[in-house]
Amino acid sequence: MDDKKTAQIEEIMKKTGLKHEEVLKQIEDKEKEFEGLVSEDGAIYMIGKEAGLDLAKPKVENLKIKNIVPNMRQINLIAKIIFISPLRTFKKGDTDGKVQNIALGDTTGTITLSIWNEDIDKLKDITADDVIELKNGYSKNGYLGKIELVFTSRSEIEKSDETLNLPETNTQTHETKKKTTITSLKSIKEYDYVKIKGCLASAYNKKIVHSLCPECRKKIDENNTCQVHGKVKPNKFLVISGTVDDGQGRVNAVFFNRAVESLLQKKAEDIEKDIDGTQITKYLSDNKILAEDFELEGVIKNNRLTGSPELHVQVVTKLNIATEIKNNIKGLEV
Repeated sequence: MDDKKTAQIEEIMKKTGLKHEEVLKQIEDKEKEFEGLVSEDGAIYMIGKEAGLDLAKPKVENLKIKNIVPNMRQINLIAKIIFISPLRTFKKGDTDGKVQNIALGDTTGTITLSIWNEDIDKLKDITADDVIELKNGYSKNGYLGKIELVFTSRSEIEKSDETLNLPETNTQTHETKKKTTITSLKSIKEYDYVKIKGCLASAYNKKIVHSLCPECRKKIDENNTCQVHGKVKPNKFLVISGTVDDGQGRVNAVFFNRAVESLLQKKAEDIEKDIDGTQITKYLSDNKILAEDFELEGVIKNNRLTGSPELHVQVVTKLNIATEIKNNIKGLEV
């Protein structure tokens, strides 16, 4: 322990009357309480503040991506922007919303950061390949248990002067992605943005409509009760997973929320009523969704468990068959 820490501990001992071993135990307990979010310097500062001492604030510690676990708060992170998704707008009741996702990487791994509504304006001077400093982020369990970062009202993001060279497995230059939209599933890589004409060739027989707690976004029971927040009015989360085929390739795909509503041409509450115990594959077949052609847009991400590419569908547009036939005929004309 350096001289500065030793002097601070002595100040705490004088102020509180605690023995050296007792202060060390409080420091250890404080670090455990905050599950690794607080350094030893931070723990000493907090204990001193609780005792009424004005100790020098510790330098902010930056986390590495590999050390992020769900439900961490006040996350500080230096990372490189790998990819910025197109802006997605949505409607929730009478309210319009928007969201943008950012893929971040450091020398230890990658993670997705979600930024919502007016906070998106804080990205106006930030582009792919910039190294940024994120302050006061929050982590949560996302789809399939993958850890994600969320930008809160207290969060900040700004460019950093630090240089960060990522392993090739963690990044892919954004220059090609921002110039090119991939139009075929024949050859795809993680973080490619694709726009294809294809169909949902098959679907996994999994539940489409999930009820989540509006506070912690964890699943609730049939009585709309969250284990943490009690009785709540649930938010509906929609997901369809299966395989997508564009005639040149086939890939696993996941449709979320608005993409599911666009695919089924129905709102969440109507989908839930219509399904009512029907097997998902039968429901999709009866509604002429399977093998029906759509224009699909989204980002390729590698599945956390299998490592194989997976299309995260963001936009679904129903094709006008008459227009498509006319365009195909025009394309054949010499």
